[in-house]
Amino acid sequence: MKAYLELYRRYDQPDYQFRLAQLRNAFDREETTTKKGPRFPLPYRGHQAVRWQEEAFGPLLERTMENAQVYHLAQYYDLSRDSRLARAIVRHVNTILDQSEQRLQIRRVRPGELLLRTRRGPLVLPIRTQDDIRRVVAGERWDRVRKDILDRCEARYRELFPEAPEAALERFRRCIWAGYGPRGTKSSPRWGPRGQRPWGRCCGDREPLAELDIQRARQWVDRGPPRLGHLQGTVRKLAHYLGAQAGIPAAIQEALILDLMSIRARFCPRITTLASGQMPVAAMHVKAGRTLWQPTRYQPLAPVVVSVLADGEGHLLRYDPPTSYDGFLELYGRRMARVLTEAYTQDGLLSHAELQWIFLVSLGTVSRAVDNYQRQHHVILPCPGTILDMGRMLTHKDLVVRLHLEGLSVLEIARKTYHHPRSIDAYLKAFDSVLILHLYGLPLSLMASVLGYGQSLVREYLELIRNYLKDRETMRNYLRKRGVKILLPCQLAIADQKAVDMPDTHSRNDDYPFL
Repeated sequence: MKAYLELYRRYDQPDYQFRLAQLRNAFDREETTTKKGPRFPLPYRGHQAVRWQEEAFGPLLERTMENAQVYHLAQYYDLSRDSRLARAIVRHVNTILDQSEQRLQIRRVRPGELLLRTRRGPLVLPIRTQDDIRRVVAGERWDRVRKDILDRCEARYRELFPEAPEAALERFRRCIWAGYGPRGTKSSPRWGPRGQRPWGRCCGDREPLAELDIQRARQWVDRGPPRLGHLQGTVRKLAHYLGAQAGIPAAIQEALILDLMSIRARFCPRITTLASGQMPVAAMHVKAGRTLWQPTRYQPLAPVVVSVLADGEGHLLRYDPPTSYDGFLELYGRRMARVLTEAYTQDGLLSHAELQWIFLVSLGTVSRAVDNYQRQHHVILPCPGTILDMGRMLTHKDLVVRLHLEGLSVLEIARKTYHHPRSIDAYLKAFDSVLILHLYGLPLSLMASVLGYGQSLVREYLELIRNYLKDRETMRNYLRKRGVKILLPCQLAIADQKAVDMPDTHSRNDDYPFL
């Protein structure tokens, strides 16, 4: 702005009045901000303030099959991401395919619908719909929207079982939503703030997740090409539309139609291919980390199938629901861990907001259940907060350092924590750096300045040092195992004198002592 003002004074002449008027308007619209302020404050330069409902549930509105199809057209068929032509093509193709499958009596399960198989046939329940998400984004209370969802599912159930008594309806509702956590006569301490919750004895000797979850999800990764199931007349009708109205060359018409059919078959699998208790979901792709700064509709999506009810959980919820809040958290934590693992195996990531819509619980319940499971089983569940470092989830440093001190290799730690080995090496390198400076006796502020970290991050590493490395000799032994050469103080003085006398001959590959 200083440069603009100087130009304004220099060229404040009649010949430049029109251009200066444009610059003056730009200067009037510019908002001055300080360097210490937030980088992108909200509202930012004319943008409206964002409510927490829009921030939490707004991305869910754009994770749809249609946006995935438009994203594919923009990537491989030279169409713009905001192309109206691409939207029109996707809309027309899906409409024609819906009509064709309705004539052929082909039933598919849409993203957000839960499939339950009963003795009278399959029951498809619309759990997560775009209209319900819009109501919550608009500010309507979550419990009211959830009540409407349960009523809609109960109406579907009554269509199959019109003579069902009230007790059967109550058992059916518990399969979809287990209700509020039982409080009992004494409130559970795990209901309190996260930093004050007791976790009890940790299960460190058991595997973090059952192999069944991995195998069940891998079936969808290796399930081969999707079954399209459309007649040649439907393809010819779509090809005529693409050539006559959309202007798509004949050379790529068939390939474009088959790609859109395949994406649709992935996101909406046939009802005969799903097991009872499974739900298709349009999830964030694990490769979306490079496009997180873009709107959600511009990010890649992954079609995943998750098991909301499995391993006898439907029978357990109907006839033997948890009677304590701890049992309630353990059951939900096990179910959410399975869903997160299955989605990650299929290259998808589910956020806490998506878990809320899958299990119809509050965000607080999701946070407590996932946090409880991670701390009890010493794992980090794969979600956007842990894989893509979105938000502030359960810290990874504690688990990575503890597993490393127990003797696990970098690859084993990466497998348990769903992290890349390079990320594990970065955590351990930062821990070693803080440990070395701590042995030197540097204060906290100086450590942060030397390493370029924030003081809160250095404080977390110092807390890990106090928890796992009790005395200085233990710290020295750990550094020796990490390949750091430790010298006595007299040897350190001699090495320093040599470094002063021969500064030019000192090689980077020489073992220079850190202590």
